[in-house]
This record gives sequence, C-alpha cells and structure tokens, in this order.
Amino acid sequence: MSKHLFFLAALSLAACSGKSDDTGSASGDATDGTDGTDGTDGTDGTDGTDGTDGTDGTDGTDGTDGTDGGNTATGALRLVHLGVFPMDTGTAVDIFVNGAASGITFSFKDTTPFVELPVGTYDFDVVPAGGTIADSVFSVPGFALGEGDQWSIWAAGYVAPTGSNKPFSIGALPEDRSGIPAGNVRVNLIHAAALGAASPVDVWVVDAMCAPAAPLVTGFNFGDVAGPTDLASTAVNVGLDLFQDGTVDACFKIPATITDDIVNVYAVNNDAGAVSLIAHLPDGSKAEIMPEAM
Repeated sequence: MSKHLFFLAALSLAACSGKSDDTGSASGDATDGTDGTDGTDGTDGTDGTDGTDGTDGTDGTDGTDGTDGGNTATGALRLVHLGVFPMDTGTAVDIFVNGAASGITFSFKDTTPFVELPVGTYDFDVVPAGGTIADSVFSVPGFALGEGDQWSIWAAGYVAPTGSNKPFSIGALPEDRSGIPAGNVRVNLIHAAALGAASPVDVWVVDAMCAPAAPLVTGFNFGDVAGPTDLASTAVNVGLDLFQDGTVDACFKIPATITDDIVNVYAVNNDAGAVSLIAHLPDGSKAEIMPEAM
C-alpha cells in the first residue's frame, strides 16, 4: 500500500482505542501506532554509459628522407677513335678512367654515344685492348668535368709517325646545344687527318660538279675546329684543297642527316693516306662519307 494509505489506517486504529473514564484507574496512554515503514525510494535509473570517444586517427608515417647519394651532378662525354695504326691493324683500345677499365673498347673510326660521369676531375688512359693500366700508351691527366658539361673527345694522329705525319694526340670539344634555330643543325668541322700533306688545307663549298664555289675555311691545320655553324641542312658539298691552290683534290657530298642538334664532322685518313669524313651523329652512331670520284 502506499505511504498515505498506511498512515490513514494507523490513525483509524488510534481512534477506536479511546481513554478509560476519568474515575477508573488509568491504565496509561494508549500506545501510539507504529509509524508505517517508509516505502523504499525507487532506484535511480542507471545513467547511460557515455559513448566511447572515437579513436584518434593514426598520424601518417613521416616520409623517408631521400638517401644522400653525395654529389649526383653529372657531365657527359662521347668518344671518337681516329688514331692511325700501322697497316690499320690491331687498332682496338680500352679506355681506362682513373686507373680502372671503363668497359669501353673501340677501334679505328668507331664512335660512342654520350657517357655520363659524376662531376669531378679524371685521368684517362688509352690502353691496347686486353691490357692493364701499366700498358697505357697515352694519358690525359686532370680532365675537369663540370655539371651539365658535354664534350666530344677524339684520338687522332699516327701511333708510329714518319716524316711530316702528325703524331697521336687527343682533342676535346665542348658542345653547346642552346639556341639552335628550329629545323637547323649545328655543325663542327674537325681536322683529324694526320697526313702531313693535309695540313694545312683549304676547305671549299663546291657545286654539284665539285667545282669550288666559295671558301669555307682557309689554312685549316691538324687539330683545328671550324664552327660551330648553324645550317638549314647538312646537305652541303665540300672540297679539300690540299695544296691551297684553288683546286679541289677531294670532294665530299654530305647528305641531310639531323636537325635541331649537333653533328661533328671529322676529316680523317687511314695508314694508306686515303681521306674520308666521319660524321658523329647525336645518338652516338656515325656515317662515313667517302670522296666522290673525280
């Protein structure tokens, strides 16, 4: 029963047990009815459990720092073998770099593509194929290669010169491809013909019949470079005037080859004295141009 009903019942019982009359001995006050026991308070509802906070997202792993590879700046060089060996035999050589074999082995009139090397200073040696650094026949010490440099390096001359023939030597030409007009080709003409009779020589632009039209280079000596010259095409006819008398002694018709890049054209002779032109193309390949019949 509720607390209020229980309390009213207790009051009713007290009324029914009134006092004895005044003459009678008093048996004492009526006993107060026992208070009804308070009803148990209802249990408070359990507070709802707070929702678990969402787990913080894991921080992304820091990217690994790039490995410090030291100085990774590079330059590049490409090679041409025009050295004249007796009887044009046994011409294969190895190139050593700082005393170690580079893996480059090539022979007379061979060319290479560009090879990249870290920026630095290098010692190069020419060694007969299969030999060791102790067999070096020619050295180029302290060659400085800068960042972004591009060089063409050639070997030319007689290994065993006689008379006025030029001895074996190394030449180097820095290449600059900047500013080549669109559709043009940049040409360097290098005198690497070591035959004594071919130095100096005059070079002419000639017509289709190989007759002199205009001088291109005069007094051109072994080791000289003419250029760079930007041309609309490499399709040009040139003649060598060995005796500088205005008469063409060897005529070459150079075909159209490459545009928007550099072509190096070398005049060279073999041990028998026959002259030809070697065009070193941008991909490292070559084109040999033989003289026209005259």
